[in-house]
Amino acid sequence: MIITKTPLRVSFFGGGSDIPQYYQNNKGLVLSTTIDRPIYIAVNGTQTPHTKVMYSEIEVVDNSKYLKHDRVREVLQYYDIENHIEIASFSDIPTKGTGLGSSSTFTVGLLKAVHELLGINQNNYELAELASHIEIDRCKQPIGKQDQYAAAFGGFNAIAFEGTDAAVIPINITTDVASQLNDNIICFNTGITRQASSVLEKQVEGLKDVVNIDNTSCMVDMAEDAVRFLLKGRLNDFGSLLGDSWNIKKKLSDNISNPTIDEMYSKAMKAGALGGKILGAGGGGYLLMYVPPKSHTRVIKALSNYDIFDFNFTNQGSVVEMNK
Repeated sequence: MIITKTPLRVSFFGGGSDIPQYYQNNKGLVLSTTIDRPIYIAVNGTQTPHTKVMYSEIEVVDNSKYLKHDRVREVLQYYDIENHIEIASFSDIPTKGTGLGSSSTFTVGLLKAVHELLGINQNNYELAELASHIEIDRCKQPIGKQDQYAAAFGGFNAIAFEGTDAAVIPINITTDVASQLNDNIICFNTGITRQASSVLEKQVEGLKDVVNIDNTSCMVDMAEDAVRFLLKGRLNDFGSLLGDSWNIKKKLSDNISNPTIDEMYSKAMKAGALGGKILGAGGGGYLLMYVPPKSHTRVIKALSNYDIFDFNFTNQGSVVEMNK
């Protein structure tokens, strides 16, 4: 049995600039970090001539081409694996519709496990690109490429996209700055789940509008500013910039925010938060707020009806945890 461990991610700036319809003609830049909330994928070869997949459902088919789970189906079909295999996924939090990059984390972790099974060596760039190909080209998902790169590499990174090129630039902030930033972030569960693809479809369509292209370019500029703030330890400026970027992102589509999210955000800001955003494509999932220590109690009280999502940053990308 092979088990892989692949981290979920928190994206701070530049979301949307990793969509091919944007970066093929413009410079994209995303600032994100991986967190210590992973997805585990277990893959086991079996003598039984079936393909069995266990996630929120259990599928058993004679040939992988009949699987409903599109990521698993397309990965196995890519490597001409029809059967004699069992796959299971595990996570300690609900991953569907959270804005933590779970679909791409799953795909990266599954590919890592299948590569281990087949004895295939790939570097992190190749792993991220193949995961992107599986999701965007084979599964026909209207999504970007930041999550695949975040999951494969791990750590605090600026991920640049331009034309057909991608570059992962590690952001080497000090341990103290990383710890302070981690402490000053409070995430609240909105209680709303959504499919990222349904939100991103409108954003992709909107990129035909020059105004939305300009707004996305402005968010890329903010991502560059955010990197500078981090390297200088200007965390309050980083937090305020999150709010500026969020206000621009909401202009890209009418389904990025909603009255519940707007009310939560307003309450947090009135209680002392400096800025924040919805994680992922928008529309639901987790609301991330940057809150100076003196305002933590007030913000938590203001949003006491919502569960807090705790995490720590991690530098680890997708790894093989066990091969027996």
